[in-house]
Amino acid sequence: MKHLVIFVLLAVSFQAFTQTESLLGKKSPELKFETIVNFEKTNATLSDFKGKIVILDFWATWCGPCIQSFPELEKLQAKFRNDLQVITITDDPEMRIKRFLEKRKTTLPVVIDEKRALAKIFPHRTIPHTVLIDKMGTVQAITTSSELSEALIKNLLAGKAVSVKEKKDVIDFDPSLPLSGNGDFTFQLTITPFKEGYPSFCNPKGGGSIYEGRRIVATNLSPKTLFEVAHQFPPGIRTVLDVSDPSKFSWNEQNCVCFDLIVPEHLGEKRFDIMKQQLEIYFGYQSLIEERVRPVKVLQRIKDTAAKLTESKPETTPASSYSGKGLSMKASGVATLADFLENQINKTVIDETGLTGLYDLDIPWYNETPKQIHEELRKIGLQLVEAERKIKVLVIKDK
Repeated sequence: MKHLVIFVLLAVSFQAFTQTESLLGKKSPELKFETIVNFEKTNATLSDFKGKIVILDFWATWCGPCIQSFPELEKLQAKFRNDLQVITITDDPEMRIKRFLEKRKTTLPVVIDEKRALAKIFPHRTIPHTVLIDKMGTVQAITTSSELSEALIKNLLAGKAVSVKEKKDVIDFDPSLPLSGNGDFTFQLTITPFKEGYPSFCNPKGGGSIYEGRRIVATNLSPKTLFEVAHQFPPGIRTVLDVSDPSKFSWNEQNCVCFDLIVPEHLGEKRFDIMKQQLEIYFGYQSLIEERVRPVKVLQRIKDTAAKLTESKPETTPASSYSGKGLSMKASGVATLADFLENQINKTVIDETGLTGLYDLDIPWYNETPKQIHEELRKIGLQLVEAERKIKVLVIKDK
């Protein structure tokens, strides 16, 4: 079965901000932290931390890379507790954060910014997004949490200049427009190097534009992911690299490219085949589908337990969406649930439930407690079990 997917490899927060001049190297405006949880105060201002370095870390409960950075931020807070204050900021609701903190303990304060007042002062499109403010209130770095280190904080405390590449998200990026900037054409293929500030993004349906059904647009993706898009294949775990230099398929600025294919309407159904052909020419690899025996997770009904999925009403319009928050589907098959699980647990999931109907289903996902998904499945009479199966894999080979 082919999987049509929209990739967002970095945690993308599509927020409507006006493009503003960077605050890097300038005095930070006064900041109001109106709702704080997990801290000695329930509200504060930036001035309350005068004389300390302040790290503002924008994150969300659905952002895996954000949560993975917490241990290092906690270490920095403990190491420099007299000279540093880490403040994490999220637009998740307060109740969601409190549930998160029950399972994922942290020493860091969390500011609730549901109205995105703070996010508008430091505009960004992707998270984690991290702002470093020195003791004098000057913005010394706009970066990601992964770029912070003990050495960097020590240099800042010693009054030395810090050199961190500025994270410049392109706030007004419009995926509906051709990457070439040229709208007058019959057939167009654009491939560019990595574009700083663009999200890692792909829409194989057209990007919500007049090119719907005849366009594949992708920005800042690795060759591996682009081949997966071309084959309409799930990302990552079902792909085999039979190449002499696998490092060329890693996600980094040197390997990633932007790709935009727009074809005439009569070629719309063939756009994936055309993409595959062009990628093989550009990168110099061969790609094909093969069957191989692989370890998998099998989605099946629990023995002697009835499945408890709600069958869709005949007039329901099919729809489904999933992210780090969970799955929501209407009038969709169990294969959609299997795809969601595979994406979240990063292991191949095979549907062997035998359920052939169309269902309405909402399943939450909690990054702080991934194993909770087993309980969510039990509620509907399903389970995941270890097995081996012969499955289709995408193989990328040297030519």
